[in-house]
Amino acid sequence: MGNSVGLGGVTLVIAAIVWLLIFVPGYARRSQIKETSKLVASSRRAEKKLLPQTNDEKLRRLMATQRTFSIVFALTGLAAIASAAAAMAQNSWWFVFAIASLVSVASLLIQRAAGKQAATTAGKIFQGRQHVRTRAAKNQATSAKSREWTPNPMPAPISQNFAGELIVPSAEVISITTPRPALAKQEIDKILARRRAI
Repeated sequence: MGNSVGLGGVTLVIAAIVWLLIFVPGYARRSQIKETSKLVASSRRAEKKLLPQTNDEKLRRLMATQRTFSIVFALTGLAAIASAAAAMAQNSWWFVFAIASLVSVASLLIQRAAGKQAATTAGKIFQGRQHVRTRAAKNQATSAKSREWTPNPMPAPISQNFAGELIVPSAEVISITTPRPALAKQEIDKILARRRAI
């Protein structure tokens, strides 16, 4: 009873020690993990930029560019028409009309250029696929000339072991000239009855 430190104080000290031993290093490791993941993501982006693009990726990007600039053309065309109508009432709208017209014409030109490049890239992809198909058809035609079944050839018997010595057959091979006679139905029934009894 004369002890000045109570059970609650001891528990608080133990909780503080556990907190320092478990959670503080974990927090420090979490910041290291975040930094490492940022470095890995940036190195992946750099590697992806260095890799050459495939024709499919180029076509996908060109189609996205064409779609985006066609939307920009439509919106700026509407803005040019609206600003032209507003310019009839007030002269300050002619400036907006000029800017909207320039942006719409530029977006139309970019959209057309992307469309032409997409068409050439799609042609390259189509030619590559056709080349693969014709090669596959030729290979299939040469391999499928005869549709008859041919057995796989049997391997030659091994006449020497790994040391180079000749292997002498240990038993005489006897050919069976007369086959075993077939069993009658009654004999088969008797054999099955005996097996069922067991």
